[in-house]
Amino acid sequence: MSKIMKSFAVALLATAAACGTLNEESPARGIADMVKSRFAPTEAIAQAPAPALTRADVDAAPGAYKLMSLVGINDTATLVPAGNNGTKVTWISADQVSVTLQNGLLVSTRGFVQDLMAADVSGVIQALVSSGGNATRRVDYLDGLDQISTEVLQCSIASGGFETLEILGKAIATEKFNEVCTSESLRFTNVYWISDAGGIVKSQQLVSKGVGFLQIVSP
Repeated sequence: MSKIMKSFAVALLATAAACGTLNEESPARGIADMVKSRFAPTEAIAQAPAPALTRADVDAAPGAYKLMSLVGINDTATLVPAGNNGTKVTWISADQVSVTLQNGLLVSTRGFVQDLMAADVSGVIQALVSSGGNATRRVDYLDGLDQISTEVLQCSIASGGFETLEILGKAIATEKFNEVCTSESLRFTNVYWISDAGGIVKSQQLVSKGVGFLQIVSP
């Protein structure tokens, strides 16, 4: 197991402790309340653009933000934590689009035209911890008739080499992993960049065929 993947395994154990209930004293609670306040029913607030996230913002509140964009679309949203259930943490944007991540892997979305309703990614997590391998991924989609459509995919996870990313002016050394998944009707490749500290600092993950891929960055 590589140094990065050993760190990733340690990070999994720490996630549950780090992502406890958002209590009144939690910095994340204050950030979430700030975002909710943007929905006050006044025209001036509704039309006010959200300020761009800076490195100073991130350094002042580590782990409190994520950046989300649809691959191929030049529009980035800032996410803040809205709640958690064990290792699953839900993040929300100012326009109330939300994603739920389990140890950095996308397991559900709300607010898109075709949401990912749920996903079982436990095998994929284990393969990443092991620096690669095979896994079964189960995903539930909401189709055009508002019915749940289930796909069971066979996935292969392998290292794609080492890359240094620049995120909000900070250089971060990572190891890139590709997850290639196939079923009878669906094929896609998710990509994860994992830092020396063991966190997924950037990923490109499929929401659904109707939406495409989300890029999620942990600055």
